[in-house]
Amino acid sequence: MSTIAEVSADLEKWTVFLSDLSPYSDELLCKPIEGKWSIQDIISHILGWDKSLTKTLIQIINNEQVALQEHLDVQAFNDASVAFGRNMKPHDLLNEAIAQRKRMIRKLEMVSESAFVRQFLNSPYTMEYFLQQIFVQHDRHHKEQIMKVLPAID
Repeated sequence: MSTIAEVSADLEKWTVFLSDLSPYSDELLCKPIEGKWSIQDIISHILGWDKSLTKTLIQIINNEQVALQEHLDVQAFNDASVAFGRNMKPHDLLNEAIAQRKRMIRKLEMVSESAFVRQFLNSPYTMEYFLQQIFVQHDRHHKEQIMKVLPAID
């Protein structure tokens, strides 16, 4: 089992990775990967999840009732997140994604350890499991996806 500090450190790795992308051109960041999402789209996709979880964390901090779960229509949520990012300049999106992830981590660090490890009502998850499986693993998946194409299209 992980602590809030350990998960926060894992989540922070995404901001470091995003910072490392800043030297790349807008053209490269907007180029589709294997005919699908671009790097910009992936970043925007994760930004959407970060915004959503930040709202949930605020509810938890305020002792409000919360259902810890994935969105009911993941595809629609992802599509909206990607569309949001496409309306931004890629480097502005990088900066926004870094700032949002840092906000999310600050909110996470305000959650009690007991709330972090307890099973949420009407949810199959604890916060610790949700963050490890839905966020940290998700970050790693997309980082690997991006890293595979950077040298190839750079």
